[in-house]
Formats: sequence, structure tokens, C-alpha cells
Amino acid sequence: MIMTPKIKWLNILLAIALYLPAVGCMKPALLPEPPPPPESPATPRALASLQLTEQGKSLLNKGNPDAAIRVLERAVNLNPGSGENYYYLSEGWLQKSEAKQAKEFNHLAEIYLNDYPDWTVRIARQKDRIQELEK
Repeated sequence: MIMTPKIKWLNILLAIALYLPAVGCMKPALLPEPPPPPESPATPRALASLQLTEQGKSLLNKGNPDAAIRVLERAVNLNPGSGENYYYLSEGWLQKSEAKQAKEFNHLAEIYLNDYPDWTVRIARQKDRIQELEK
């Protein structure tokens, strides 16, 4: 089987994505990690975005929202249709106590993930936390 450079890249990115640790940014006591929404066909951009999403989640878990936001913004640039990235961007802004920014990204997450019940619950709880911050 002859592998084109595009297929080689795809295999490399897929292998990296499969070996990344699954790290959630919310405390397990709040909600279990929902399954990621189905993605479009695995393009190199989508796989790179997934890798950045995992990196951003890890940074959020470590309490480094500034770095997480930078990484997640890159993920959005690669795959703007991934609502998961918007959700975690909202988490980053929540960690910084920036309700306005968190609210904007929460709204985008809601738009992109409204067909996924596990995410809908999670987004609604995040919205409640944003409203508490706004008080």
C-alpha cells in the first residue's frame, strides 16, 4: 500500500490524538466528562484542533487559564465548528472571573452543541455559574 504524504500526516496526527490523556477541566463531583460530539471527517485540521483542545483542557485543569485560552483560540481557528472549544474557552474566562467573555463563549458552545443532551446540561450549568459571577 502506497501512502501519500497527506495520508502519512493523517496517520501521525491520529496516533498523537489517540495517545493524549483524557483530562477534563471540571471537577468530577460536578459532572462527568460527556463524550465529545461527533466530528466531521478526520481532516488534519480537525485532528490538530482536537490535540489543542486536549492541551487547553489540561492547562485549565492546572489552573493556567491564560495559556489555556491562547491554545483554545488556536483550536477554534483550526476548527471553528467545534462547540467543545467554545465551552472550554468559556471555562477559561470563568477561571479568570471574566463573566462577559465567558458568556459569549458559552453562547457559542450552546449554538454548536445544542443537539447533544450531555453537553446541553453541562452548558446550562456553566451558564448558571456565569450568572452567579455577574451578580
